[in-house]
Amino acid sequence: MKELSLLLVVLGFSLSNVSAQTKKNSTPNIIVILADDMGKECLGTYGGTYKTPNLDKLAAEGLKFNYGFSQSLCTPSRVQLMTGKYNYKNYVEFGYLDPNQKTFGHLAQEAGYKTCIAGKWQLGANNKLPAHFGFDQYCLWQLAYSRAQGERYAKPLIEQDGKTLSATENDYGPDVFTNYILDFIEKNKDNKFLAYYPMALVHDPFLPTPDSEKWKLGAEARHVRDTANFRDMVAYTDKNVGQIIKKLKDLGLYENTVIIFTGDNGTGRSVVTPLKDGSSVKGGKGLTLDRGNHVPLIVNYGSNRYKVHQTDDLVDFTDILATISDVIQVKAPAAWETDGRSIYPQIKGEKGNPRQWVFSHYNPLQGKEVNKNSARFFRNHKYKLYHDGRFYDLVKDIEETTPIADGQGSSEAEAARKLFKTEFAKLPAWKVGDPGKPKIILPGLEPQRTADKGD
Repeated sequence: MKELSLLLVVLGFSLSNVSAQTKKNSTPNIIVILADDMGKECLGTYGGTYKTPNLDKLAAEGLKFNYGFSQSLCTPSRVQLMTGKYNYKNYVEFGYLDPNQKTFGHLAQEAGYKTCIAGKWQLGANNKLPAHFGFDQYCLWQLAYSRAQGERYAKPLIEQDGKTLSATENDYGPDVFTNYILDFIEKNKDNKFLAYYPMALVHDPFLPTPDSEKWKLGAEARHVRDTANFRDMVAYTDKNVGQIIKKLKDLGLYENTVIIFTGDNGTGRSVVTPLKDGSSVKGGKGLTLDRGNHVPLIVNYGSNRYKVHQTDDLVDFTDILATISDVIQVKAPAAWETDGRSIYPQIKGEKGNPRQWVFSHYNPLQGKEVNKNSARFFRNHKYKLYHDGRFYDLVKDIEETTPIADGQGSSEAEAARKLFKTEFAKLPAWKVGDPGKPKIILPGLEPQRTADKGD
């Protein structure tokens, strides 16, 4: 009888452990990868000619969104992505994130996830900020140090968990960040985790990568700028993503991890990307044209999940926090006033509830030359309406050269215009030149350097 009682106790303990383990792993891991200055034309799966086999395979096996939209510049995109809000609600100035804001890092922590961020920061000059915004660990460039003090590629200036790394000319920033992510995954393979990787690549300066022939010429050659290096930088981005995918598969985590890959804005304007059909796309970073904010968006959640591998559903960057909230089963409080719509159903291979339009409040507050492109607009797959009344058929006029006068469009066009006008009427007043939200600096989070002017 004692043996039976002991067996029942042991069995009960084992079952409780299994139950706890099942509960702990009931929601997927999450990896969000944000390439820097990469329009959708850079990837082979979107018609580009650069070598991107890992991302192309991720799209072929996962789900490619043909209509994913960022903001047109990096800080506006990062603020929108992390907080799930349109910029008119919480954008302060270039290179800054309001410390009173909450991010998807906070949501993940509340759900019991381990969190990390690695790559480019550019959201405030204090090394306590990553923890403040919901990340347990960090490995970042452009945190307490400015871009003027050190770059991100050969011999990078990187801060990692409270320390400044000692780098040589043989060290390459993207490898440092990627290895940090790989180590984080390894250490947390038995936990739920969220890794946010705002990559350094492929932003200028356009420099050789360790896989470039010029890298082999020595330290001096690694700092020589040449737009021709852009092709190698795209390939290296793909290589780094491939390393993360391999790590997940090696550890048996791939089937239970949601991977989201996108870009923070259009490609740099000095870059002209040839496409497979013989045409080309000039980079549109900073512009409100399609090539300024139409970015790659590829998601994957394990193998053999998808009946179709691409969708025309509209997505903007407010949707990422909403999606993460859905994945981890923790709702963002109403007080956060988020704006997004979850694409988790689509990520799971279901139909979802696609939005009718995407919206952009683009007011970068960086400098006169950049700010002249400030604008608000609503758009769908075909039509686009600006705050000042300019209205375009994007299928016929992707470069927005000939606006359609009010009432002069087709019945379909005028229906879209009416819908967008209705949505505009719901927004608070704004005009080009208006300031951002008031800048707040919390005690203990004061800037450790002068605000950076880089982009």
